[in-house]
Amino acid sequence: MPLDFTQTSVVKAARRSFTVPITTASAFDANIAALKATDNPLGATAYQTAGETIDGVSVANEYYKATIAYLSPLGEVIGSIVVDAPTRAVYDAVVAHILADTALTAKFGESAVADRDNTKDSWNVRLKIHDPTGEIYFLSFTRKDLKISSYESDAILAKVDAWADTQNSLN
Repeated sequence: MPLDFTQTSVVKAARRSFTVPITTASAFDANIAALKATDNPLGATAYQTAGETIDGVSVANEYYKATIAYLSPLGEVIGSIVVDAPTRAVYDAVVAHILADTALTAKFGESAVADRDNTKDSWNVRLKIHDPTGEIYFLSFTRKDLKISSYESDAILAKVDAWADTQNSLN
């Protein structure tokens, strides 16, 4: 006779889609910084695992993407470079380097112009959060939405929702 699984928990996920995408890196970063602060608005607490102290809010993963288009004198796109970066610092440095590289721009044509359309950028940061109740859940930020996942308690969703309501960039 086979053994059956017994449900031990109900893990939930929810999404808040923004009416307007986050338009600036500073607004995006401010939300992350507020949550990572010692006095974070969700009351996250540090915890111990395997004898190591883990911050109440930590970055589980992050990913940034930008596209630099090269335009002809008539404004037509004649080429592009896509930048994928593992951190905000690398993203900012590489994008700045490419935009400043006049020799690279010249390779696209004598009168080519490097153009940066920030609206096409994508930013993704996933935070691991330890609630004071002991529950661990995740918040995933993009320019277009905020997702909460791996939570069980509806009180956690209510707390995150109440905080998000106070953030203009998370409209």
